[in-house]
Amino acid sequence: MGPDEYCQLLARALAAHSEQAASRLQAIVASLPEAAIGIEVGVFADQDGEGTFDVSVALAGPDSYVLNQAITAHRELFTFNHDNTAEIDLPMFASRGAGFCVQDVIVDAAADWVESLWSAGIGDRSQVGCVISGDEDYGTTTPRSPGGLGSRAAGGA
Repeated sequence: MGPDEYCQLLARALAAHSEQAASRLQAIVASLPEAAIGIEVGVFADQDGEGTFDVSVALAGPDSYVLNQAITAHRELFTFNHDNTAEIDLPMFASRGAGFCVQDVIVDAAADWVESLWSAGIGDRSQVGCVISGDEDYGTTTPRSPGGLGSRAAGGA
């Protein structure tokens, strides 16, 4: 399997979870603390390149621990790990044995997915901007900021 085929599999698996993830993003936007200055979506791919990963949200701003308490119930957008491989149809790879950087493909596919959710109207309701990035600098198209910045992020009230 090459990176393009794997990216297509990732896109399908992520799309199957879009409704739940969009609902969580909407809840995060609706419950943003006033002190939040940004939404950070991180894609955390395993370091060994086996294919496990998760996509989660954190808020930027002063006292991040307190800020993130407001969104704790909604932070996890997607998780693929050794416990749910039977539920999510994605391949696992031998450690570093894929022949391509699995982590880069995961981060780029997940960033495309999050950007599509954000750009489908969630971003228009947000008072702050969003940045999508891959942990450990994985991803060839991240960090990126999808459109749909709210009034505070655009310099308004």
